[in-house]
Amino acid sequence: MNIRTLIVVLGIGSLVAFQSCREDFDFDPISSDLRFSQDTISVDTVYNFSKSETYVLKIYNPEDKDLVIPRIALAKGDQSYFNINVDGQAGSSFTNVPIRKNDSLFVFVEIEAQEAPINPFYDDEILIESTQRQQHVKLISWIEKAQLHSANENIVSAQWDADQAHVIEGNLTVTNRLDIAEGTKVYFKPNASLTIDQNAELNVNGALGNEVKFRSSRHDKKYDSIPNQWKHIELKSNSRSFIQYAKIIGGDTGLKVNQAELNIQNSFIVNHQSYGILANNAKINGHNVILNNANLASFAVENGGEYAFYHSTFANFFNLVGTAGPAYSLYLSNYTMDGTNALTQATFGNCIFYNQRTPNAVVFDRREGVGFNYSFDTNLFKNVNTAELNVLSALGFSNSIVGDPLFVNPIYTANQLNVMENSPALNAGKVSIAQQYPLDYYGIPRGANPTLGAFQ
Repeated sequence: MNIRTLIVVLGIGSLVAFQSCREDFDFDPISSDLRFSQDTISVDTVYNFSKSETYVLKIYNPEDKDLVIPRIALAKGDQSYFNINVDGQAGSSFTNVPIRKNDSLFVFVEIEAQEAPINPFYDDEILIESTQRQQHVKLISWIEKAQLHSANENIVSAQWDADQAHVIEGNLTVTNRLDIAEGTKVYFKPNASLTIDQNAELNVNGALGNEVKFRSSRHDKKYDSIPNQWKHIELKSNSRSFIQYAKIIGGDTGLKVNQAELNIQNSFIVNHQSYGILANNAKINGHNVILNNANLASFAVENGGEYAFYHSTFANFFNLVGTAGPAYSLYLSNYTMDGTNALTQATFGNCIFYNQRTPNAVVFDRREGVGFNYSFDTNLFKNVNTAELNVLSALGFSNSIVGDPLFVNPIYTANQLNVMENSPALNAGKVSIAQQYPLDYYGIPRGANPTLGAFQ
């Protein structure tokens, strides 16, 4: 290649590079209204000194010619907790932004919180100016005061209250005692868990309308119902736990109770990938407990133990696409691959057992020669396969009812497991059992006509 040719090639390359880098600000400023993909961007709740996911706003040019937007800016400017990125450039204010005819422009939005304000609601606006007027897109979020617990953190003893949330990033182990007051929120990052160690103690003291919530750290509405967003709460051997008015939502397993003692009442354990409660040779007493939506079983007992539940609802409507578990309401076994222990007691009174996926909501898996003791007194069942188990005639069952309890709305997003007026569970409970637990989940007296399950 001779020198003259090289100069021509370099000249053409420079011109192309110049043309590709220049900004076409010779377009006319837009005067008509722009359209937006949404007029309000609701950003997921964030915690102090943390950053949200990124959200997308699209701005549309409805005209048949290339134009420029005179100004796009955050109303609060550089002081805003929100960050925007306009067409690949980060900042808080942009001028003469080109937008092609009949095309769109991307604006990426996130919030990077500082100290949580007293009022957790935080808002700003994206201002979009034309030559005629100023349009705006509302930005809203909630900044929650929270304490973050790093991966594999241990605490000896602590008392959590509603003044701040607790965000668990990995596994948090309690070695002595954890007390959680009403209204407290405990959030889990993906694959995070809470472990109550051997010989330790957990006390969850929620109240009606001010329950203690255990759930995913994501606050988008859909994450209220999606399972498998975190791992589990594990109660290890010889630990002692008391749980009242808790909502445990959206993990792989709500509670893993391993050779531990648990007293649980007035609590929801719903929308879990594997189990609501998985008990291994444990001792559990419960009443007004509501379980629903678990791919394997709402309540599963392995390796025996001692259990008593009254006025509780064991439902299972797990039906996510691509899942293949049996979705039992109750699975009772006196062995596992690692051991065999007697099922010394499994007592259920005035309860409901109902599921969708299998013929029978209750399944026994017993090893002969090892204790397998159970008693079901006045319960409602789904029981189609009577050859496998006939709850109307089998030993250990009395006053059984077979039928559909007719829940108000058992799907993931609702979990309304009170029964309708024509339900066979209505006013069908045993009075002597109800007298021991005279109030339902909502504090409504059961009286002389108790309804089966957790709700009167």
